[in-house]
Amino acid sequence: MNAPYHNKALPDGSILREWRLEEVLGVGGFGIVYRGRGLYFNELVAIKEYFPGAISDRVDGTTVSPNDSSSEDIYTLGLSKFVEEAKILWNLSRPERHPNIVSVRSLFEIHGTAYMVMDFEEGVSLSQLLKAGRKFSEAELLAALKAIARGLDRAHRAGVLHRDIKPANILIDEAGRPVLIDFGSARFDSGQATSTKVTFYTPPYAALEQYVKTYPQGPWTDIYALGVTLYECVMGQKPAEVLERLHGEADEPLAGKDLPNYSQAFLKAIDAAMAIKPADRPQTIDHWLRLFDAETAPEAVEATQIATFRDEPAIAAPSSKPEPPAAAATPQTAPPPVAATKPPEALKSNPERAPAKSPPTRLFALGGVFAAVVVAGVVVALRGTQHPPVAAPAGPVPVVAAAAPAPGASAANLASSEVKAALEGLATDAQAAGRPQRDIAALASASQKLAVLATQNPLPAAEIERVARDAAKGVTSPLAKDAARQVREVERSRAWATGGDPVISAVKHAKSALDAAAAEVGQAPDAVSAVAGARKAVAAQLAFARAMETARPALLAAQKAQIAPLESSAKQAATEIEALAGKSKPWLLASKDHKARYQQLQDYAAQAKAKAVDADRAAREAEAAGDLKSANAAIDRLAAAAHDIDGLKAQAAAAAR
Repeated sequence: MNAPYHNKALPDGSILREWRLEEVLGVGGFGIVYRGRGLYFNELVAIKEYFPGAISDRVDGTTVSPNDSSSEDIYTLGLSKFVEEAKILWNLSRPERHPNIVSVRSLFEIHGTAYMVMDFEEGVSLSQLLKAGRKFSEAELLAALKAIARGLDRAHRAGVLHRDIKPANILIDEAGRPVLIDFGSARFDSGQATSTKVTFYTPPYAALEQYVKTYPQGPWTDIYALGVTLYECVMGQKPAEVLERLHGEADEPLAGKDLPNYSQAFLKAIDAAMAIKPADRPQTIDHWLRLFDAETAPEAVEATQIATFRDEPAIAAPSSKPEPPAAAATPQTAPPPVAATKPPEALKSNPERAPAKSPPTRLFALGGVFAAVVVAGVVVALRGTQHPPVAAPAGPVPVVAAAAPAPGASAANLASSEVKAALEGLATDAQAAGRPQRDIAALASASQKLAVLATQNPLPAAEIERVARDAAKGVTSPLAKDAARQVREVERSRAWATGGDPVISAVKHAKSALDAAAAEVGQAPDAVSAVAGARKAVAAQLAFARAMETARPALLAAQKAQIAPLESSAKQAATEIEALAGKSKPWLLASKDHKARYQQLQDYAAQAKAKAVDADRAAREAEAAGDLKSANAAIDRLAAAAHDIDGLKAQAAAAAR
């Protein structure tokens, strides 16, 4: 297996407070995990760095900073939630560390980011074992489940949901002890976790309520993920994700399959955990564990089958709620470290099932902050230690088609179909216009949400309206902002200022059309009108891009036309200063005032000479610039140097009188 690698990772040997970094252990879309060693006591730790690579970069070799102003809010939100994650894990270790939950030692913020120091956990992830073809007995799975469940129950009683349980986040050490890691998604409540900017879940382990935020999340959400994890361990493959099961054909429950190595109670308990409707799942860990111990589990019913449902009533809030949060403990002393261990002996007992000569992989809370991320709506399916984003499809837009309303359908249903049809048209336009795949995927995600909402009775018209409007704004807002940025970049050009050139007029006309369409989205009386405005904005942006492509060469030429006059003015002024300073040196008996003015002239001449060198260098850079931004920056330096030389000329003239 290749070692994890990140081209922006801090180099081995870097010092962070009292820790020295030794190597990169894991990378993800929003973080890097290092192995570290204490400078004073030589203890081994894992250090997680907040580093959202999609929206930030490392400057000056150490500091992490957002890429641009549009990323600042997301970066700041993620950083604050990263700190909250550390506090969650710290508090879950109080009054003593739970052996089945990763433990945090300390947290500190430097270099524009934050670092979480954790106990070093060495072991094999459950996902690696599954990839290697490992098979598990019912006894092995029950032992691991009950250990994880005890730690998870502590979290639930503290009011904390994990929200991203999956095989990659379960480690097994030498003694067979499972450890649940990466509470990154626990930081985000339902509203934040389904934002159109960032979404935190991993298909197929995510429950229905993680896709549609109007549905309540609770312990039953983590129970669903554990059920899927057990399903994968039993079947050796993942089930379909919940939205596919929701709209697809019924899948036979585990209890109905020919699986002689597993008891019916065990299989039916997994089926119960994987019920699509939240209210039909066990509501607490304790309730669910009792199903495994039942001698005769109840016959499977529709609610607990791994099946689909169509036109079902709205999902009701589960009647059982999690216990109120316990008082948060204030960190005072760090929890004791857990010694690093070797690969599980329990896995060595069955050579046929163990990975063939596969060295143990040290996994931690990979990705640091986010185990599964959708940036701008694109779901990143995490598999293994490194998690590259899944590319959006290049073929037809993956939008859930709106079913034709049945005869006699209500006005609300007809309106819902109209909204979905409008959104599909927007997705088609966006793809034809060459919009980024993140926009296409965000529209597909919105269409999926609408399809889920359409199954509810009564139809949630307000939520359908909100989802469609948000999708329209999500496409339009970046278009208008990007066009405004491009105009700011070029409007200093002389050709732009005159406005007489036809290509400049075309740019201004396209920009006005785009602004009007963007305003139409915000002021639209209903969702269909908002989406129609977004389609106009997509078309206007395409026209704007074509106009800019034609105009840029002319604008660049007009900008470079400023170079010669500025350079000539700077050189002329510097020559005049040199002439003023070239007068004869005062003789020995000259007045102090005369001598002081002579010395001033020499100083002005020396400064003017240095400024002239700066002006010449800036002029050469401006001439060589291949884009407006670089040309503008160089011309700004040239103009500043010319202005300074003019000021020195005025001072020299006054001193020479």
